[in-house]
Amino acid sequence: MHELPFVFFLSSLLAFSTLANSELLVSDSFESGDMTTRSEIGFRWDNTPKTSVVTATTEVFNTSLLNEPAPATSQWEAKTGTHALLFRYPAGEPWIEQRFTFDEPQPELWMSFWLRVPINYSHPKVEGAGDNQKLFRLWMDKYSGGDGTKVGMEFRGAGGGSSYFYGKIGNSQDLDGVRFITVPDDRDKWMHLVVHVDSESSAGAKDGLMEVWRKWEGESDYTKTHDFKNQPINLSSTVKGFRQGYLLGWANAHYPVETDFLIDDFELSTSPLFSSSTAPGTPTQFNVK
Repeated sequence: MHELPFVFFLSSLLAFSTLANSELLVSDSFESGDMTTRSEIGFRWDNTPKTSVVTATTEVFNTSLLNEPAPATSQWEAKTGTHALLFRYPAGEPWIEQRFTFDEPQPELWMSFWLRVPINYSHPKVEGAGDNQKLFRLWMDKYSGGDGTKVGMEFRGAGGGSSYFYGKIGNSQDLDGVRFITVPDDRDKWMHLVVHVDSESSAGAKDGLMEVWRKWEGESDYTKTHDFKNQPINLSSTVKGFRQGYLLGWANAHYPVETDFLIDDFELSTSPLFSSSTAPGTPTQFNVK
């Protein structure tokens, strides 16, 4: 009596897997040793001299081939393979980001990447100033001043060097603070972030969305950290979908010591980007007072 439902469930999983694989737009684990990833949608990493492709022992590529030995204090082991993308914030340096562009706008987009928490991570405490650090941004026509809605995530201090992260949709206030990094427990750990954004079905419909999931290395299931439904995510009048973005970015609270983030296995897709068939959990609120 129970065989048919099981067969249907199994076939659904297989169909999901096939669909996800067929809709993958971009996949870059930086194993090429440079920033030359291309795809059918015309994806390209913008020439950003602030980041580097690295291995555990070598800074391989910046804007050209380097092959410089890694500093003795570095810990640059990749999540998969041997290469990763390094975001090194020197002490007091506020801006490190990696931009990307693709030629074919996507009204709906999935994005995922592994992010390693720095081994010495501590969210800076800044008296009388904002401490928001950028995590990512996605936009359509212009970063500022366009009529398409820009979306993204940022993180702020939660005390004791820990941090929480929250959403930004257009010019919104901080949306739904959720624990991001706990110090010292999460130092030197990899997290996998999955983001799903979808624009409005028609002008003024206010049915856009942004969802975020996170899974720590070693965990089998994802936790849904943010779920923003019924959002005014407007399509641009000139660019009908998302076509630009950046990873990490401006640190309004400058790190007082050299701080290294690593990113690996970056992907863009038009279908879900989960490596587990287990349904993600629901958001867990972290109330900030």
